[in-house]
Amino acid sequence: MARNFGAVFCLLMLVSCDRPPSPDPDGKASNQPAPIRSFIAFSQKSIDELRNYYVRLKTSLGNITLGFLPDVAPEHVRSFLRLCQMGFYDHTAWHRVVRNFVIQGGDMGSRNPPLQMGEASGIRRLQPEFSKLKHVEGIVSMARGEALDSAETSFFICLAPQPVLDSKYTIFAKVVSGMDVVAKISNVPLEGSNPRERVELIGTEIFEATPEKN
Repeated sequence: MARNFGAVFCLLMLVSCDRPPSPDPDGKASNQPAPIRSFIAFSQKSIDELRNYYVRLKTSLGNITLGFLPDVAPEHVRSFLRLCQMGFYDHTAWHRVVRNFVIQGGDMGSRNPPLQMGEASGIRRLQPEFSKLKHVEGIVSMARGEALDSAETSFFICLAPQPVLDSKYTIFAKVVSGMDVVAKISNVPLEGSNPRERVELIGTEIFEATPEKN
């Protein structure tokens, strides 16, 4: 059934962010901060504010947490956070794996259920924000077609340094935890560059870091 994003946003506005720690698989309280449940207008957030957000990618092989680099790619960061908040990445697949190169996900063609026409209108093409940062292990960058402004939703995580990609793809985030999960995904059985069995990006959770008090 298609999502009613308007209803989702209304519901998000009503749910408090102040939630008790969630239990871990062993039943113990987790020290992880609770994910943000209220709607956030990321388009209005400053670069300094964007630095405080991070996203947990919940995959079928474990969790990967991303920190963002708004100093070099603010619009890509805003777009990614907005897509996560709207649930666009939920139940997509890690559809491309090239060992010692990248794992790639976020393709809306892999989403189950697929987006409806009205929902897909929320996807925007991004102008490139190339920087001097290097594509090293754990760097997250946006995939695109031949056109420089063709990046939309698909992204990849580097498995090793890839200088051939530098200044050609927009780096916007980095893995801050979960590289062991990235490695698991990179080692699944393949047919060409496609995993033989679906590796799912189940959903995303947005967190806000709490600044240290003086």
